[in-house]
Amino acid sequence: MKKQTSIFLLAAFTVLLFACSKKQAEEMIPEDPSAVTTENVTYSNFAGALFQNKCSSCHAPNSSMSSIWTLNGLASIKNDTRVANAVLVTRSMPQGGSLTTNERTLLQAWVDKGMPQ
Repeated sequence: MKKQTSIFLLAAFTVLLFACSKKQAEEMIPEDPSAVTTENVTYSNFAGALFQNKCSSCHAPNSSMSSIWTLNGLASIKNDTRVANAVLVTRSMPQGGSLTTNERTLLQAWVDKGMPQ
């Protein structure tokens, strides 16, 4: 039984290690990055694309980490305080720390504004 548990844990760790790649960092390109500022940032013009590109490969429904948190649009982000904490406070997400300083600044401004649509 101990050997089976060890094999399971090793397999789970391997899946988690390779499920979220740094390639996600390259995929986040807003329509016009200069148009999004801390004053006008919204879910529609920035945060939605960021979560989709940086989080959905692991946290979409039926994905590897969906049992911990599932990305289902704006409501799923607003209704779970762990999301903002993991991204902005502890910086444990996204795995590999693939957010730029500008992305963190805009995301913090979006959270501070009450996460507008």
